[in-house]
Amino acid sequence: MKGGRSLLEGGFGRGRLSHRRGGNLACSCQEGRGGEEGRRKRVQQRSIDKLWEDVGRVGKKGVSAAFAAIVALNVSTGAPALGGSALAETRQDTSVVGTSTVRVADDVKGPASIVKDCRTDSPDLQTVYWISSRSVGQNPTLYAVDKDGKLIGTDYEVQTRNVGQEEIVFVHRLRKNKMEDFIVLADTSNKFKNRNELKVYEIAPGVPAGADDNHAIDVEREIAFEFPAPAPSAEAEKSSSYTIPVGPTPEVDIQYPQEDYDTAAIIVIDDTLWAFSKRSLGSSTALYRLPLDTISPYVRSDDKKTHTLEFVQEFSSGAPACGADVSTDGKRLALMTRETIFLFDLTTEAAAKNPIANLTGRFSVPKSEGAAVGITWDDAKTMIVLTDKNEMTKISLSA
Repeated sequence: MKGGRSLLEGGFGRGRLSHRRGGNLACSCQEGRGGEEGRRKRVQQRSIDKLWEDVGRVGKKGVSAAFAAIVALNVSTGAPALGGSALAETRQDTSVVGTSTVRVADDVKGPASIVKDCRTDSPDLQTVYWISSRSVGQNPTLYAVDKDGKLIGTDYEVQTRNVGQEEIVFVHRLRKNKMEDFIVLADTSNKFKNRNELKVYEIAPGVPAGADDNHAIDVEREIAFEFPAPAPSAEAEKSSSYTIPVGPTPEVDIQYPQEDYDTAAIIVIDDTLWAFSKRSLGSSTALYRLPLDTISPYVRSDDKKTHTLEFVQEFSSGAPACGADVSTDGKRLALMTRETIFLFDLTTEAAAKNPIANLTGRFSVPKSEGAAVGITWDDAKTMIVLTDKNEMTKISLSA
C-alpha cells in the first residue's frame, strides 16, 4: 500500500482535482434509470423478506446469519446500509479485464502484506515489491521480490520487537522541497483483544539490489496510537467490555467501541495516516484518522505520547478489511476484504476529509489457493493481490 504522494508539491499523490460528466448525457437516460432503480429495490425487498421468513423457521440462532446476509445484500446492491453504517452511492465505472497469477518464492515465510517500491516505478529499473511477514513477538521481517515473485537478495530484519505485523505502506513524496522515501510498518495485530496500544514504525531502506545489501534496517520513527474509548452510557453493561487476564496481575477491563481494536489496512494520503478497523464479526469496518501534523520520519515532536484515532465513517464492507492502497497517480483508493475490492474516488473535494466518501465500484477478489492478505497498485489501472499461500495475482482494470 502506498501513499504520501502530492501532485501539488510535484510528487505522485492526490491533488485537489475534480471531474464532472456532461449534463445532457445524464438527463437523457434519467427515466430509464428510475425504472431500473424501482425494479432493483423491489427485488432487494423480496430478498430481505425471504431472509426473515427463514429466521422464523430456525429461531434465534438464525438472527446473526440473517443480519449478516442482509448487510451483504445492502453491499451487493448499493442500497443504504443498516444501523447507521454508511455506504456511498456507487458508479460502476470500472471492470476487470484480465488476471494473471505468479508464485512467490518459498523463502517468503508467512506473508502479511505487499507494497510496490515507488522508486522503481520506471521502465529502466527492476520493479521491486516489499512483502512483510506475519512476525509475532520478534523482529519484523521484510522480503523484496520482483514482478515474477522471485526473491531479490535475502530477507531484511527491522531492528525492533513487535507484537504482530499487519499492513505495509510505501511513502514517496516531496515535502518542504526535500524528497522523502520511507516505509510505514503497522504493528497492529490484536486478534486476542489484549492490546490497548498499537504502533507504526517508519523505516528507510535503500532500493534492494541483491545479496550485498545491508539487511539490518533501523527504525527511524515509532508512533503509538489507540482506538477511542466508547462514550459513557447509562445503558452500557459490563458485558460490553472484554475482561483480559494478564499473567499473574489482576484482570484488566478494556472497552472498545464497535469492536474497534485491530487494523490490517492503513493508507497515507499527503501527510495523513488513515486506519480501517478490522472486526471479528466482519459485517463492517470503520475509518479513523491519526491526528498528527506530519508522519515524516524526520519529525518526532509528538512521539512520546499515545495518540487517539479520530472516527471518520462507518462502512458496510460485508467482511473484515484486510488491505488497502492508494493508486500510483493518487486518484483512487482500493479497500480489500477477503471477498471484495472496493474502489473510491480521491479526486473530489469531499475525499480530502474522508477518503471513502465516493465509492465508484466494486468487484470480487480473484479466486486463488489462499486467502487475500494484501493489495498494492502496480500502475493507475493495475493492482496486485497477495495471498497467504505465496501467490501474487495481477488484476487489470478497464479504466
